[in-house]
Amino acid sequence: MDESFIDLRGAKLHLYRAGKGVPLLFLHAVDGILAWPPYLERLARRFDVVAPDHPCFGQSDAPDRIADVGDLGFFYLDLLDALDLRDVNVVGASLGGWIALEMAIRSTARIKSLTLVGAAGLRVAGVPRGDMFIGTPAELGRLLFADEKAAANWNAQSQASPAAQEIYDRNRAAAAKYTWQPRLYNPKLADWLHRIDVPTHIIWGEQDKLIPPAHATALQALIPGAQVTMLPGGHLLPTERPDLLADTVSQFIERLRP
Repeated sequence: MDESFIDLRGAKLHLYRAGKGVPLLFLHAVDGILAWPPYLERLARRFDVVAPDHPCFGQSDAPDRIADVGDLGFFYLDLLDALDLRDVNVVGASLGGWIALEMAIRSTARIKSLTLVGAAGLRVAGVPRGDMFIGTPAELGRLLFADEKAAANWNAQSQASPAAQEIYDRNRAAAAKYTWQPRLYNPKLADWLHRIDVPTHIIWGEQDKLIPPAHATALQALIPGAQVTMLPGGHLLPTERPDLLADTVSQFIERLRP
């Protein structure tokens, strides 16, 4: 795995990259990327994985021009141009799935497929969601995970050192910046999802308490030809079920090869 920084119009973006083969852009969830996690390691066995810290997250800059998730969509389209990546399989989890949607309604010129894992971005009337901005770290863990051991391990890792705590706090602040109001959705997004014209795979945790599975059905109804796969687990499937998720993602992408 290599780490680097790329300058995008004056903003420094921190990138992890590993593997070889067809390109896969991984857009992380609300918790950011802590070191090089097992699910990315597994994906890198099959793909050229590019995994950035979103602007304001991790080690990336916080440019003033990026104010919302729509701006992040444009920003990542610029990244594909800057890296000259083509036929990219975009995989987004949670906030990252929302960013992937915002990218695809603007342009799929460089995108081959979308995989949306517990994606934010929509609101389903009558379906209550969790609130990740209230409660203790332990309560947050129970909201984001179905498995108590996974929640405990995630909490321990995020508090393991002063540096880890600093990144955790920065990621929480960035998540609030992009998703606070309206909470976890774009009121206009549903009107434009018909523009997505690439194969789309929606993956959801059966026990997701933050963004319940009804949102998967709603997304499928709005994206032409989208398919849905339900997996055991909560909201942060990349952390809770890394091997199962990576294999499910890989199988979908590999079926698209000519």
